[in-house]
Amino acid sequence: MMRKIVIHAGFHKTGTTSVQSMLRENAPVLAPHVRVLLKQDFEDLTNKARAFSIDPREKTLASVDRAATAFFDSLDLDDPRPILMSSEDLSGHMPGRHGLECYDSAGLVMKCIADAARARLGKTADVLFYFSTRARAPWLRSTWWQNLRSTRLTHDFASYCAQFDAARSLDDILAEVAADVAPAGVMSFPLETASDLPLGPLEPLLALLDMPDLDRAVLRCLPAENVQPDIGIDRVFLALNQSALPEQDVKAAKRMIRRMGRRATS
Repeated sequence: MMRKIVIHAGFHKTGTTSVQSMLRENAPVLAPHVRVLLKQDFEDLTNKARAFSIDPREKTLASVDRAATAFFDSLDLDDPRPILMSSEDLSGHMPGRHGLECYDSAGLVMKCIADAARARLGKTADVLFYFSTRARAPWLRSTWWQNLRSTRLTHDFASYCAQFDAARSLDDILAEVAADVAPAGVMSFPLETASDLPLGPLEPLLALLDMPDLDRAVLRCLPAENVQPDIGIDRVFLALNQSALPEQDVKAAKRMIRRMGRRATS
């Protein structure tokens, strides 16, 4: 029997959190049709993928391979449902952190995953990698905001963008992944187009799975998550990051300001 597995492996800030929240929200409806596996189900694999992204050596790649093999070896082969994995951390750390400009390690990580999947599920397994994408300018804006709020990033948006002038595009990374994982397939879909679909960024992902009996009309679409509020908080966070305040005080101030922001925009 041919087994279908779809691996939603990135990219950060392209609607991935919204997709995963909808997968959790709709789990009772989806469960009879698909095995949904999220980061907590293969956390060792994502940890090893992120480690390789900042330390790309044979030793750290071998750790990715072992983690991928252990994960797929844990799957129940008697379960006939297609498999859906979703975690953007499979592509490594988000660009803008640890000196990373793009997902240069993604191709080799995906090859480890593809090889481990076929070794466990059989050479005839239908292995497909799916990536949600986004136009460069809003993607950079969103990664800047995420890094600004989660780290002590001290670059304003203009200087942050300048770091990526020579970085490869997401399309370049997709082409590299496709070459590395062949004969497995690679598909992508832009967030800007997915946002207008009935189920938002979840819709193109579900379309890749063979679920003829699934009634999509009963699936619940949730609002977008992790969206930057347009009320000037970014300037406050930048000032906090550039200050001499201790890390714990900066984190506490950010938490308080984010709560205030949620109340202001609710």
